[in-house]
Amino acid sequence: MLEKEERILKQDAQEVHLNAESIQEMKIYHAMRSGINNGKKRSKRRFYSYGAGTVLATAAAVFLIIFSIGLPTGGTDDSGLGGSVQAASTTSWNDFAAYRKQPLTNRVVGDILERNLVKPVRQSATNNGYRMDVDGAVTDGRKVYILFNVHNDTDEEVIPADTKIQFGDFEVPYPHRGAALEMAYDTDSRIQPGQSKDFIYSTNYPTSIAYSKDVKFTLILTGTSDQALTSSSNKYRTSMEVSFQLEPDPFKDREEHTLPVNRTLTVDGQKIKVRQVQYTPLNTYVDLEYDPANTKQIFSLLNPVLITTTGSQTEKLVYPGRITADNSEVFKDRSQATLVFRHTELNQPDSAILKIEGISALEPDRMKFVVDLNKQQVIEAPTDDFEIVTSKKEHHATEAEILLRRKVSKLFYYTDSQGAVQAEYIGAGLADKFTDANGQVHERTNRETALHNFGGTTTSSDGEGVNEMSLFFGSQAADYPQPLTQSVERIWNPILETQSIELFSKK
Repeated sequence: MLEKEERILKQDAQEVHLNAESIQEMKIYHAMRSGINNGKKRSKRRFYSYGAGTVLATAAAVFLIIFSIGLPTGGTDDSGLGGSVQAASTTSWNDFAAYRKQPLTNRVVGDILERNLVKPVRQSATNNGYRMDVDGAVTDGRKVYILFNVHNDTDEEVIPADTKIQFGDFEVPYPHRGAALEMAYDTDSRIQPGQSKDFIYSTNYPTSIAYSKDVKFTLILTGTSDQALTSSSNKYRTSMEVSFQLEPDPFKDREEHTLPVNRTLTVDGQKIKVRQVQYTPLNTYVDLEYDPANTKQIFSLLNPVLITTTGSQTEKLVYPGRITADNSEVFKDRSQATLVFRHTELNQPDSAILKIEGISALEPDRMKFVVDLNKQQVIEAPTDDFEIVTSKKEHHATEAEILLRRKVSKLFYYTDSQGAVQAEYIGAGLADKFTDANGQVHERTNRETALHNFGGTTTSSDGEGVNEMSLFFGSQAADYPQPLTQSVERIWNPILETQSIELFSKK
């Protein structure tokens, strides 16, 4: 591994350790999930449980994860949340000094701010003793970042509960995949009476709509009492919205540069078409398209590196983030994806090469678990390396669920939406429904309580990892005709095959 890459990983590990106290946010999150379950019916969301093994690894990004999933107000009737009043911000303007005075948790936004690309908005909204000041925002037409402050002038503690965003006449539909709300530099999202907190909101610009400079951003606050967190009533929540104008592609005529590519990379017989590379002052985007004739479902590219050369200068962009149908509203299916590398000054290169070490992929007909709950038997699994954990009692598991453990190696890394390097997700994403032996389809039920010291993933810097998961179908599932078939939507299955492709050359 390159010395620079090792330094990045060590820095991320240290930041996770320093921010471990944000574990309290997970408790708030679970209380809110309880409010969802006891509240109004709404569209089902996939839920990935995080066990003790992942708590420290995700602690620094807990607040980000919460808003990627969605919280109690999402999908409910917001008609009782009116009363927000907008006006020009009266706070003393100091050129984003509050955000500049200490390193932002979001490195991408920190870099954008240091290059003076964030545009002042300076609009505020007030409601029921709360004020939201939208200080600034920026977009390159693909990513949107909003910096704002919330002031609590009441005698009750509150936390953000949900967000909404609208571009022109288009309101991004719930569940807002790819949207994230995070603390700017704090670790505690609770806003005490008389206090203020700075936040960063980010999302992907929906490519399915025409660009509009009109933006409406909505924040919903909730009290932190047990009653407020677990209730589906809007009486415990306050909404504030700010409308402003944000040029959707302000760099188009100056610093943005798009290189059409339309070349194909082949790994393990699977064809991956690189459609274009787009350089903007915010990020570098590599747009991919998977061949519909592929025999395997591709989940990710392993360790992609974009090598750009201009004259005597060569730059390697590593650890890209990803935009997929799983984590955004941009793509409607898994036939397309985008690698999001960091910004580079070499945006009009003489040549560009994409290099990867393989793919994570699997044949579609293998993407399932077939289990007999009564016999505690796994008849089929997506991969052959799952082992059944027989010690259930110590983990507080039921007799009718199956606990699985899997060891993996040769892990790779990517950059999350905060700009921090993370290990690949090695868990299995399960479908919302399963089928019994008679072909009857049932809704999969999440556990009411977490397992004890079991579940989730642990990873190490040497590329080794362990994934633990429960096949829990619901309290009545053992009475259904066995076996049960549970579809898998995503799983870690690395296929190592180093390949590279020249995307562009002036030679």
